[in-house]
Amino acid sequence: MKNNNWSYSEKVRKMAFTKRHQEQVLRNLGTTKRKKNSRKRIISGVTAVALFAMLALSTIFAPVMENVLAKIPYISQFVEDEEQKMEKWDTILNQVTTIVEKNDLELRNINIFDREMSVKIFLNKLPENEEKIIVQIQTEFNDTGLNGYEVSVVVYEEEEIKTEQSQEEIELAMQNNQKLEEALTERLQLEEYELMFPVSVRITQGSVYMNVIVPKTEERIDQLKEILKDEAKDFGNNYELDVRQVEKIAREQEKRWEKTGAIGDIGGALTESTEFPVTGFAYSFHPYPLEIIVKTSLSRDDSESSQVAENIRAEIDLYIQNDEDTETIRNDEYDVKVLSEDKKEIK
Repeated sequence: MKNNNWSYSEKVRKMAFTKRHQEQVLRNLGTTKRKKNSRKRIISGVTAVALFAMLALSTIFAPVMENVLAKIPYISQFVEDEEQKMEKWDTILNQVTTIVEKNDLELRNINIFDREMSVKIFLNKLPENEEKIIVQIQTEFNDTGLNGYEVSVVVYEEEEIKTEQSQEEIELAMQNNQKLEEALTERLQLEEYELMFPVSVRITQGSVYMNVIVPKTEERIDQLKEILKDEAKDFGNNYELDVRQVEKIAREQEKRWEKTGAIGDIGGALTESTEFPVTGFAYSFHPYPLEIIVKTSLSRDDSESSQVAENIRAEIDLYIQNDEDTETIRNDEYDVKVLSEDKKEIK
């Protein structure tokens, strides 16, 4: 939890990072690009293993002035650091999995705490010689440069999920959801409705919820609702129709940004920053254009708040205009609003 009595460093205080400075940095950056792994890469794992990493406890990198002087946008540097961290976690997971399986055990979960340099391993049962497997793992870590990690082994305890439905009822509901979603999608496409998002269905004890999102230009809404009721008649008696309309241009922008991962990168970098007083992050693609909202602990009465807000906006612009994964969105229209502690925009 961030302290609202935040004070920025002297380097940021003197930064005065104006639009003119930003454009100069952008020109100077030229074509110098780092070669980075795709952030969409999936971490390898084993069945029934969930990799839980304590992001809040990981090392945090501050966007000090040296990043600007070195021509490295802070957000892009944060993304690169995160990717390196994920590669390290991937290595840890693979090494632990290999050793666990060699000892005829099952890995059920793993917690990696970077700041504390510790790894907690959850197994289906405790090995006869617990210390032996810990030594094997630490030795493997040391051999690959992952020195200093404290390793512990515990038994995984399945959390009991309380529900009024039996497992069979849950599985049947899931099958019916999928069946109705497929039927609705096929029918709506046959009727030449353009779906902005996949059809969503939730069937619970005779009640059928259906969510369909079409373009704002679609005029056959009443007919659409009748189709939903007709297709759902075999699944329940009560219908909850959630029919929405969005701008096509907004949805197209949303899909472009989803492919880049830019929203997650911007939000992650700013909320984990120790230099910028960011306390929250939000965004909305609807209505068009994209609106990015950065919540801070700044006071509007502080004479320097406007400059800090401009620095935050400049960091976002710098990342979008330079990161190698954001090329497809550089010409997109978007609006960044930096809010004070009383939720008022700082110009």
